[in-house]
Amino acid sequence: MNVSNFSVLQRQALLDLLVLAMYMDGNLASAEEARVEQLLAAMGVDSDYDRNRDFDAAVTRVRQHSQSAEDARACVARLAGSFTTPEHRRKVYDTLSDLTALDGQVSAEESKFLAFVRNAFQI
Repeated sequence: MNVSNFSVLQRQALLDLLVLAMYMDGNLASAEEARVEQLLAAMGVDSDYDRNRDFDAAVTRVRQHSQSAEDARACVARLAGSFTTPEHRRKVYDTLSDLTALDGQVSAEESKFLAFVRNAFQI
C-alpha cells in the first residue's frame, strides 16, 4: 500500500486499525504481523528497532479496545475521523480486508470489525 500521501496522523491511525484488526480474532498470525512490518517499512520506518517500537506503541494504544465489540466500534469510529477522502478510506478498508484474510479465513469477530469500518467510513 502506498501511504506517501498520508499524514503522520493518518499513518498512525492506519497502524492502530491494523493492530486492532489483528487482535479482533484473538489469533496473532505471523503473516499478519509480517504484513504490518511491511507497511511500517513502506511508511519509512527503516530499522527493526523502530518498527518494533511503533508496533508496540500501537498495541498499547488499541489492545484494550479488542475486548468488546462496543470498544472496538468506538475505537474504529475515532480513528476513522483521520481519513477524510474517499480514496484514503477505500485504501485503508482494502488493506484491513486483506490483512484479516491473510491467515486463510476471516473469523466472525474480524467480519464484525470490517463491518464497523465500512460503517464508520460510509463505504
